[in-house]
Amino acid sequence: MNRTLSGLLVFGIATLWDPKSFGATSSQCPSGGNHLCLYSPVDPAGSKGSQSLALGFGVASSPPPNPDLSRDPEGSLEPNSQQLFRAHVTKGLSVPVDIGFLLGTTETGQFQQAGIHGQWTVFEGFKLPAFTVRGSILKSFWSQQSPMRNQIEMTSINSKSFDMLCSWGLLGVLTPYAGVGWGTVGEDFSIQNFAGIDIQAAPPFMRIGIESRTAFSKKSIVAKVSLGL
Repeated sequence: MNRTLSGLLVFGIATLWDPKSFGATSSQCPSGGNHLCLYSPVDPAGSKGSQSLALGFGVASSPPPNPDLSRDPEGSLEPNSQQLFRAHVTKGLSVPVDIGFLLGTTETGQFQQAGIHGQWTVFEGFKLPAFTVRGSILKSFWSQQSPMRNQIEMTSINSKSFDMLCSWGLLGVLTPYAGVGWGTVGEDFSIQNFAGIDIQAAPPFMRIGIESRTAFSKKSIVAKVSLGL
């Protein structure tokens, strides 16, 4: 199992890191959505343990900058979308390290994402706050009209982010958390801050996470329902 996960991790990083591995490259996400092109696992600080494996489904959304705009002026075929549906898989290891994968898409499927993250829990203890550092890579790709040819082409952009976060469990059910970090989307850089809460809806099998994240001077709301141990 660990060899398989290690192989997937190395393959995912190698594929996602190469900006030319999927069509042409872009300098920014369409519709001014750089803040939605950053990875967020919607998880508090703390390691999950080697026996844990969680599957989550969620959504990332942001108020559209222009609700009346039906198409991106730069040629994206996606109708001014500021909402993404995401699937998450997170696996804990025998050391205080967790890895996770993300797949995302809009309702029409014309804008998609694939990413990977790893996090190391620096400190955690009984009835004490947990501190975690996290790094991630996310590739976003979409279809758009070619400015030179009358045809549709695929375009992609890579983003990388680094987060530091702290969480503290309350009553064994609620875990609020907050953190800061930085992210790059293409050549654009932004400091980001975020805060959220993780709720044990049906311990230990179902968790609900809600997070507010600000980057590139825009706010996004991310939510996730996770099933697993």
